[in-house]
Amino acid sequence: MPELPARCYLIAHQGPQDHDHDIEVHLTELEELARACDLEPAGRERLKRATIDSRTFYGKGQIEAVAAKARNLGATLLLCDNELSGSQVRNLEKATGFTCLDRTGLILAIFERRAQTREARAQVELARYEYELPRLKGAWTHLERQVGGVGVRGGAGETQIEVDRRMTRLRISQLKRELEHLQRVRRTQGQGRSPKVPRIALVGYTNAGKTSLLKALTGEGEPRNLLFATLDTTTRKAWLGVDEETHEPRHALVSDTVGFIRKLPHQLVAAFRSTLGEVRTADALLVVADASSPELEDHLKVVGSTLKEIGCGDHPRLLVLNQVDRVTRPRRLDLKRAHPGAVQACALTREGLEEVREWLLELVPGPPRPRELEPWEI
Repeated sequence: MPELPARCYLIAHQGPQDHDHDIEVHLTELEELARACDLEPAGRERLKRATIDSRTFYGKGQIEAVAAKARNLGATLLLCDNELSGSQVRNLEKATGFTCLDRTGLILAIFERRAQTREARAQVELARYEYELPRLKGAWTHLERQVGGVGVRGGAGETQIEVDRRMTRLRISQLKRELEHLQRVRRTQGQGRSPKVPRIALVGYTNAGKTSLLKALTGEGEPRNLLFATLDTTTRKAWLGVDEETHEPRHALVSDTVGFIRKLPHQLVAAFRSTLGEVRTADALLVVADASSPELEDHLKVVGSTLKEIGCGDHPRLLVLNQVDRVTRPRRLDLKRAHPGAVQACALTREGLEEVREWLLELVPGPPRPRELEPWEI
């Protein structure tokens, strides 16, 4: 993918039912995504409009005003928090003279930069092709010509569009077969693991501290303060303690997985199903959340809905409220009342790790004891 411009201007649509705070939160997250893609946000704006313009999504006058502001700030890229169609992106670029990218395209760009392994690269490439397939229409309008006569349809560009579509579908089929093969390899590798060693998956909102918790439990991992720092599933062995009866050491296999995010593109959810297979086949889940985030409850709802989408709604799970060293004592008491079954932990200071290990030890003889689900899980 070509290098994106350095400075960008962020916009988001705000309808009559949308609250100012919610839109600002979305724009703040879009800023973090932009920085994760090495972009420098030059400004941001909420565009209030009761209806959606089918051509440009936003209003014509709004777009002209935004383009003028962005140009004055030195921006050359327009980042849109809303998911746009291919024709809407092209119309916006034509009206503003800027490169335009929607939220889905930005997340795909981040994933393309971070993918390292063969499986991750194939998953991201599949997601990219599935994202671009319905957007191919109009990409070859420069080849069209005026024609006349009875029975004549379309222009010369139609042939090239169909060729592109056929090649894209062919590549999608190839990538799906490759991912199915890699998934079979993953299953074969999983069958060689000891059934006595429970498999745990770390899941949660992106940048909640999953990799930091993996390092605290296993001694391995490279935590980074960055959205989507982890794309490839990493599995390490964690020491839980010593069996009091047999005096044998007990271990668990802990897997770090890709983080979730609101408005996660469905193409990525579908493409990463093989990686997320580690989550579906795990014996239990450690749901990691950033206790210091003001959007904690919204993040938990996103995690809960995503787990249901990938078929993990019934897995035993423990909520780990990470980074409690950043919250005040009254806030910790509020969190205790809101999530009585959660463990308040800090991966850096190792606070709460013993509670996590005690819960994991219950997985050795069998599944954890039944418990009442919290609202975010239902």
